[in-house]
Amino acid sequence: MDEFEFDGTRIAYLRQGEDGPPVLMLHNAGSSHLIWMPQLTALARNHRVYALDLPGYGSSDRPAAGYTLERYTELVREFVIRHELSGIGLVGNCLGAAISLTLARREPGLVRAVVAINPLTENTAMHGDLGLAARATRALPDFGARVLGGWHTPQWFARTTIRTWFSSGRAYRECPYVTPLAAGFPARALVGLVRDLDSFAALDDWPDRDALPPVCTIWGTENRILSAAAGRTVNAALRPERAEWLDGCGHVAMLERAPEVTAIVTEFFAAHLSPAVPAPVAAESRTAPSAYGHTRGTDWTTAR
Repeated sequence: MDEFEFDGTRIAYLRQGEDGPPVLMLHNAGSSHLIWMPQLTALARNHRVYALDLPGYGSSDRPAAGYTLERYTELVREFVIRHELSGIGLVGNCLGAAISLTLARREPGLVRAVVAINPLTENTAMHGDLGLAARATRALPDFGARVLGGWHTPQWFARTTIRTWFSSGRAYRECPYVTPLAAGFPARALVGLVRDLDSFAALDDWPDRDALPPVCTIWGTENRILSAAAGRTVNAALRPERAEWLDGCGHVAMLERAPEVTAIVTEFFAAHLSPAVPAPVAAESRTAPSAYGHTRGTDWTTAR
């Protein structure tokens, strides 16, 4: 993997593809660039694709602090600028979707299109199955949060957590990326994220939607980590150009329903990342968003 330094923190990233508009992929909390492996090869045929390991995960450094939406967004902004990737397409899951939408909101001139999978917002997090644990973590005094953050998550805990990402035990068992993702890591990144959930409340409301580049959302209807019901409320405010609801799918749709997600992302970027694509038009002239349900089985092969 290649490396990029941000404010003294070493960030690892994978790059594939040599030609075409750039695409940057951002994973969810608790995972790494590995969740995008089914999509990387397909997208690299027509794009320069980058997949980051966010701080605290994968092969990147694990600093003592800085696990906030503000710092993550500034990191990604710096990566895009330093690598001269303006006009980029962003793909994110959960935390990665929140970072992508935040950067697009702040720097619409840098971002041409966003695919937000299971976007993390305050409401989608607090109404998910882990909402009670999130409330307890947010209520901890600073000392308690530091102690909890210093705990290294063992493999059994990581595997148990990853199991909740999938809608079924079969999908979990058949996924070839569970073992490398379950190596364990310091809990400080997760604790820092939960303690910063107030910052994610801004993603529940979109009064500035018309200024955003084109957005596609993808939700797994059986997501146990984030509430898909709360996600429908977010979509009503965000008004994505394309909205996909994958029936019977959980938190990691890019793994559990790899061919469908690959096809959706590829089609959306083919429509919106071409150099000839004009600037986003006003919302009232856009085509109304679509919503589709899919019921295909698990398939770990790369689509297309």
